[in-house]
Amino acid sequence: MKQHLVKGKHNEKAVTTQRDNPQEGAVSDELQRIAKRAYELYLERGCREGCAVEDWVDAEREILTVPQG
Repeated sequence: MKQHLVKGKHNEKAVTTQRDNPQEGAVSDELQRIAKRAYELYLERGCREGCAVEDWVDAEREILTVPQG
């Protein structure tokens, strides 16, 4: 990712953009879908504490094995 400096009144900060690498945007979208599905699984399973990794892995398996069309 490319960083650009943005000047403010008293400071400068680097702003990262995804336009420089379109694949990073796709990864970000995929991670958002996995996170959403993991949360859905958490709710479906009665909001069980201590099962976040299991919910994430199950969501990841579902998202990554379903053909995108």
